[in-house]
Amino acid sequence: MNAYEHLRDTALSMLVRDIPEEFWSDLHALGKIVYADTFAEVENDPSVVADQKIDLLLQRRHFRMEKLLVDLAARHGLSSSMSLILQNGRCHAYVFKGDVSMTQSYVKCIGDLPQPAKFRERLANTMELPRLDLGDEPDGAFIMPKLYGLVAHNPLGRRFVENDQKLGMIQFCLPSVDCKAWAVELSLTEISSVYPSTPSKAKPSRSLSWKARDADKGLGESK
Repeated sequence: MNAYEHLRDTALSMLVRDIPEEFWSDLHALGKIVYADTFAEVENDPSVVADQKIDLLLQRRHFRMEKLLVDLAARHGLSSSMSLILQNGRCHAYVFKGDVSMTQSYVKCIGDLPQPAKFRERLANTMELPRLDLGDEPDGAFIMPKLYGLVAHNPLGRRFVENDQKLGMIQFCLPSVDCKAWAVELSLTEISSVYPSTPSKAKPSRSLSWKARDADKGLGESK
């Protein structure tokens, strides 16, 4: 096993242990809805110049995906914070559980390293600052996680048309130590595939049990 395979397997084992499988399926399904709804909102907004709608779409979609990440954290037992990571004067959603933490970001192309990959450096710097626990952050917020990843997503295309702005790819990516490249990129399908399968429950029989009628008793008996 080479270094990449070891890192990938270690990351997957942590994700399976700490993050419920349903988190990933909900992220994928509801991410599609966020992309579709946000495009419809911007497309039908009469207060925006047509040539600027793509810019507005990027902004609104960012905030909708931030809200989705926080909502899914609450639904599936993860903690969240909006104050630990600050970039360009903007707070970013940070969710975590156990040894796993993540943020989210749009990227032009899957494989591109977005500026928010620097979140890892900023997060590490935050953890090093002496802070009083004032009870305004969930337990574990000031502990540097062993596994930090970024939910990277993008649309199918780049034009401001409905088909181009549907959700294309969405992945969980681990930045390298120097944050200059992705160390591991995992599709949500790949992550879901490593969870242990839940044994299917035996379905109750829909047929009624046969009961002998009095008139049938004794049939076939030798005399």
